[in-house]
Amino acid sequence: MKPQVSSTSLYYELYEEIKDISLVDIHEHLNPVKLSHSSFEDILFYHYLATELASAGMNRFEFEKRKGVDKLHYALPYFKYVRNTSTFWSLRQLLRDLYGLEVEAIDDNNWKSIVEALEGAANDERRAFNVITREARVVKSFLTLPPFSDVASYNRDLFTGVLRVDNLVSSLSQDSLLNLEKITGLDTATPEGLGQAIEALFKKYEKDIVAVAMSPLPGETYTRVSSSELSLYLRELKVKGYVEQRGMASLSSYILQNLLELCRERGKVFQLMLGVQRPVPGAAPPDYAVTHVNEEQLLNLSGIFALYPDVKFDLIVADARLVHPTTVVAKNYPNVYVSGYWWYSLYPSIMRETLMLRLQMLPYNKIGGFFSDAYVADWVYGKASLIRKLTASVLAEMVSEGYMDKNLAVEVAKAILLENAKKVYNLS
Repeated sequence: MKPQVSSTSLYYELYEEIKDISLVDIHEHLNPVKLSHSSFEDILFYHYLATELASAGMNRFEFEKRKGVDKLHYALPYFKYVRNTSTFWSLRQLLRDLYGLEVEAIDDNNWKSIVEALEGAANDERRAFNVITREARVVKSFLTLPPFSDVASYNRDLFTGVLRVDNLVSSLSQDSLLNLEKITGLDTATPEGLGQAIEALFKKYEKDIVAVAMSPLPGETYTRVSSSELSLYLRELKVKGYVEQRGMASLSSYILQNLLELCRERGKVFQLMLGVQRPVPGAAPPDYAVTHVNEEQLLNLSGIFALYPDVKFDLIVADARLVHPTTVVAKNYPNVYVSGYWWYSLYPSIMRETLMLRLQMLPYNKIGGFFSDAYVADWVYGKASLIRKLTASVLAEMVSEGYMDKNLAVEVAKAILLENAKKVYNLS
């Protein structure tokens, strides 16, 4: 296969096509009634950036004590060290495209104009909605819904939900059971009662969700369990607040079993977010997390994929070491998909390798190419800018090396950024 044309010229041609493709955002942390940033801090100190500033030497404790301009003054000397990161690149793009500010650095010369611009757009909900829908071109966005709170009213044309169940599986606790009882009005003292409460919770959210999601810790594995062995473990957890490791694993497996049956019956996708260990002492707030891999976990999960062939599983990974194994799994299991670049994988070198490998190994309808992981509207745009750029670059390289032609590259881009998510998640 001989190169057809230069990848540089192809990149610009493909980018012109890709920048206008609509997106489905399958994982974010937006508040549907407060899409806008409340102050400039939500933009300049987005937790990806705050972690980088602290890594550069900024004292996190002193930083968190401060607010407003005082907080920025404290952080300002450290911004010079993060100008090279792709997170800062995304910040520059959103400042340029949304505010008309050409920024190479944030320093004493320009911080006032940046703050003034950001504060001028703060709390503007109409603008924030337009940033998501017109500027980032998101046509569907998946809210992360915690299981023990009421569902906020939201624009159902733009938003749908994903029920995040970590507190019921990976982080199961005495409080989890009490909250489950409170929200469903059902007793969880027996396995049967627990199963009924899980079903009642699922029904509460069913019309608001297209998927269920959890992020199991790397050391967690699951097994088929019967209700007869769980009664003692349930009683201990409810009364004592603690169960030994085997008991907790059995309870978590039982609840996961129930959730997967409900997903199968109701046609919901199950998102699995892999490769993060938390909390880890000394790691950056708010999650105190680092990447970690347990080689046995994916093998264990593969057994679950086989047991539930009618459930679609979407794998989202933060640790680059999982990219090849999860791609192999997706190739072997028709009901397993792979999506995006999560957290510590949202960096161009990892993204490039991830997308290239997936395109080389998988039918392209198995690949999801976007989610923002954003908390406010402007960062949806920042992440979209980075991912569109990377997608165009990878596809241009594949065209220039003769692996596909330009028409196929555009077809693939539309699929991985928009059409695949619509089909996998049964979006109207």
